[in-house]
Amino acid sequence: MKKFLKRTLLVLFIIASIYGVGRLGVVTYDSYVFVPREPYAVMQTQNSITVKWQSNEFEVGSLEYGFFSDALNKSIKDKKKTKKHSITISGLNECTKYYYKVNSDSLAIDNENRSFTTLCKNADSQKIWVIGDSGKSGKDQDRVYKQMLTQIDNDFSKLDMWVLLGDNAYTSGTQKQYNKNLFTPYKELVKRFVPWAIIGNHDARRWAFYNIWDFPTNGESGGEPSADERYYSIDNGNLHLVMLDSEMRRIDTNSDMAAWLRKDLSKNTKPWVVVALHTPPYTDGGHDSDSDYDSGGRMKKVRENLVPIFDEYGVDLVLSGHSHDYERSKLIVNHTGKSKSFNKQNIVQDAKSCYTKSIKPTKDSGTIYQVCGSSSKLDNADLKHPALPFAFQKMGSLMLDITPTTLSSKFISIDGKILDKFIIKKDKTSCEGIK
Repeated sequence: MKKFLKRTLLVLFIIASIYGVGRLGVVTYDSYVFVPREPYAVMQTQNSITVKWQSNEFEVGSLEYGFFSDALNKSIKDKKKTKKHSITISGLNECTKYYYKVNSDSLAIDNENRSFTTLCKNADSQKIWVIGDSGKSGKDQDRVYKQMLTQIDNDFSKLDMWVLLGDNAYTSGTQKQYNKNLFTPYKELVKRFVPWAIIGNHDARRWAFYNIWDFPTNGESGGEPSADERYYSIDNGNLHLVMLDSEMRRIDTNSDMAAWLRKDLSKNTKPWVVVALHTPPYTDGGHDSDSDYDSGGRMKKVRENLVPIFDEYGVDLVLSGHSHDYERSKLIVNHTGKSKSFNKQNIVQDAKSCYTKSIKPTKDSGTIYQVCGSSSKLDNADLKHPALPFAFQKMGSLMLDITPTTLSSKFISIDGKILDKFIIKKDKTSCEGIK
């Protein structure tokens, strides 16, 4: 009997080992397999940008750029032959639009309407498109995208930024899935905008995410240097945008990310602070933030350990995905428990669509939480979290409009309807008369 058990355990160990090695091989292959990829921009700053692409053959590629599409009078090229191209253009003018084209002999590149704009010190207005859990290509993804285009009259010059809230390429965030589910369906956006993306739990199944993007870890795009590509910030016009990796194992009060977040927020000088992370602190949608086990307990960790930091520094808006639905709070504060503990004392301003704050971020001034994880998928959802009274089991995306004294948000449904909207005012005017 003992010999039989030993042999059985040995067989099971061998099977588990073979599976583990095979699984590691699949993950590694999916994460690093070479795929051709047309040019896309990363590392946008006030005076530089990096353009990356992947060609079929080893070759020296080049990039031409200039102020006018028909007068690309400057050029730069790779320093050596490569398949993985990365060219950084420096010495650019702040808040300026440039046109560019890329030449790479073995890769067919659509250079029509390629452009980028450097980050701005100041701006009269900004329009930002936000999508979450958008990585499933198909007719639903396409319809959500087209409704955004309708909002800007199919004029990309009316859009300033593009933010992705994670799960950008289903089902596992592989190199091939990123081509299929992001770079192909959003091709025209990729030609013109940096895809400021955060990692989601599905992206984290492989290692491709941080291989695809380069992020400003040394404060190149504004904010406090993080020295870690998993969290960083961007200053653009009136906006201080904080990007966090909520898939990390350590999301606690004394983690490196939390320490950096406090330091970054304490030094911010922009009038509007928006935080983006995949995992929401509050949701009753496809995921349940009351569960200590759902999503590996990450929603609880975000709520207990990061929400107090948001409260301390008066963060205006926190954007998340993960639940495939839409949910939104009022201006709330100091809620770190489960849904049953939420009460009137957590509501700073009990209004439906208009809120007021001081121009300078202050402690416990309240934060609005938005979950928008329905840009390509939809889950069955109860949508009964008391902190999130504005909720829809509907696919869609967000459009943020920002001025020096106002921040407004609209949830644009897959049918083109504005199902929810709100405005935060810092212009010393009241909300009287605004529904």
